[in-house]
Amino acid sequence: GGDYQKVFADTFNDAGINPTIVLGSNTSNPTGITLSDLPFGNNDAVTRAAAVYANIVGNLASANAVFNVNDPTSGFVSGATRSRLFRQQLLSFSGQDQWRVKSNVTLSYGLRWEFQGVPTVPNGLAIQPEADDIFGISGRGNLFNPTAPAGAAPGIATQRFVSGDTSIPLYNDDWNNFAPFVGIAWSPDFKSGFLRGVFGSSGKSSVRAGYSISYLQDGFTVISNALGVGTTNPGLIQTAANTTPTGVLTGAGVPLTTPTFAIPITDRQNFLINPGNGLWGIEPDLKIPYVHQWNVGFEREIFSNTALEVRYVGNMAQKVWRAVDYNEVNIFENGFLQEFRNAQTNLAINGGTSFAAGAPGTVALPILARFFTGLTAANAFGSTTFISNLNNNNVGAFASSLAFSNTYRLNRENPANGIPANFFVANPNAAFARILGNDASSNYHSLQVELRRRFSNGLQFQADYTFSKALTNTPAGQGNNQSDLVSFRTLRNKDLDYTRSNDDQTHRFVANAVYELPFGRGRTFLAGANGLVDRLVGGWTVGGITTWSTRPPFFIASGRSTFNSFNPGTNPAQLLGISFEEFRNNLGVFRTPAGVFFINPELLNITTNPTTGRFVSSTLRPGLLGVSAPGEFGNFPLNSLNGPAFFNVDISVTKRIPINERVRLELKTTFINAL
Repeated sequence: GGDYQKVFADTFNDAGINPTIVLGSNTSNPTGITLSDLPFGNNDAVTRAAAVYANIVGNLASANAVFNVNDPTSGFVSGATRSRLFRQQLLSFSGQDQWRVKSNVTLSYGLRWEFQGVPTVPNGLAIQPEADDIFGISGRGNLFNPTAPAGAAPGIATQRFVSGDTSIPLYNDDWNNFAPFVGIAWSPDFKSGFLRGVFGSSGKSSVRAGYSISYLQDGFTVISNALGVGTTNPGLIQTAANTTPTGVLTGAGVPLTTPTFAIPITDRQNFLINPGNGLWGIEPDLKIPYVHQWNVGFEREIFSNTALEVRYVGNMAQKVWRAVDYNEVNIFENGFLQEFRNAQTNLAINGGTSFAAGAPGTVALPILARFFTGLTAANAFGSTTFISNLNNNNVGAFASSLAFSNTYRLNRENPANGIPANFFVANPNAAFARILGNDASSNYHSLQVELRRRFSNGLQFQADYTFSKALTNTPAGQGNNQSDLVSFRTLRNKDLDYTRSNDDQTHRFVANAVYELPFGRGRTFLAGANGLVDRLVGGWTVGGITTWSTRPPFFIASGRSTFNSFNPGTNPAQLLGISFEEFRNNLGVFRTPAGVFFINPELLNITTNPTTGRFVSSTLRPGLLGVSAPGEFGNFPLNSLNGPAFFNVDISVTKRIPINERVRLELKTTFINAL
């Protein structure tokens, strides 16, 4: 067989295209109200009076609007909708067959070939840099090597139009997508001996096994995010602002200058417009992700109408899409880690108000001195932000500020200071340098046991238990992640990310049953009841669903950037005065007069209301967990803990009342979360 699909999508956004006008005042358009105008007032009264005055007369403070483009040659157009069209072609052919090897052995097999065409953007509103250029002055793969010449890095990654009429695809077609499957079913028929006792007579049991490959299909959203908007691959959208309009609001509105449209545009040009601008490219040889799936099962009838089935089910996903940021800040090869530690020493000697050298016992900070040349103390050795970074071991955040903030750009780009252009990051002209590739993988293994009974003698039930483990190198990418953007904890050791999936459930048990009560005509009890009695006691059915499962895993994070500036929420806490085993053994459900706690109250400092005795707050006792040292990740194992098990029972009661041979009244009550 075969299948052909042509998929279209139209994404659009009108956010900000209508001008936003703010009433108030600015340096060029004051309200004129001063404290002398309010003899009995104060500064707060002046502020309120000025706001009221501005609203009454329409005094202008500022205005802004978002400008988009209609097509690759239109330039920015006032009031234009941001529109991006997508089109994709899907083609597949498949064939399958079944071979009865013996009367009790059947082999099924087949092959499917899939082609997922590269999405296209028919209206041409797509820009991308080349993937190799995203690494900027450092060059592809040349990470953590701060040897570039001092001074401003030249623009290398260039945003240019792709798809549409350009003949430049978003990535190359992947033609090698073959998906075989094979399955075998065997119904044992042993005439005697031990194996007959295990498998039973003919038709009482079966053994099944199967293997297949299937290909994943991500939606247009992943590609749309890679193409970018706003600070990602900027060029097709820009905000125009007027921060100094004068006069009052009239029907003419506030004049806004149409931004200059420039494509191609380099990363350097975009970075100078906004240091928050970054890059997102797509690997030219991006592959379609696929999953190996396999299973082996044994099914046996153990009683009349009742069967037991035991299965092993597993899968392995490979070449799954993942967008990775290659602009990981470097604190090792450039010596900044030791500089940070020295700054911490200085801060302690200076009483916590400055980390400058000079006082007895302090040490020189030559790297920071070059970044801080000519700056005020508030932006340099006395910066409250940097002092907070030092106090919290946030070396990554400190380095990121120096790498990207405009405050330090002139000094870090001054050739006289001798700071290599890639001192901190591979591409200093991009706040982020992301590439969508095939860097994610996962695997799943499970033992599944199912006991089921067909409806017989008024009873039907099914009970399933699963013991499983799901592992992945992208735990934060599970669930609703429509961009596939999950950076590695560090590019220095990608294996650190391999752990239990955020969706992993070790144990799960689900059972459901339906039981018709044995009362009324044709039943065990009151079988000869008259019509009235039968309507009262007959036709009752009770059902229920029971669920018990362990919770998905979690861990304790420090929330600190002790290694780099990537998500601090993936940086574990540091175990100090307690081992991991001890901490895990102190988790559970602890009921106290002050409340219910998940952590043993003996490890907590609990604050209660002195009058009511009710819970107010709690913190972990000092000295148990802390923050890892600068240059290290915390040692609390990732996704190593489970919360309290989930248990739920739903019950239903149904009453069926026959009205006549063709009409029946049914009344049903459901008790959700009955237990």
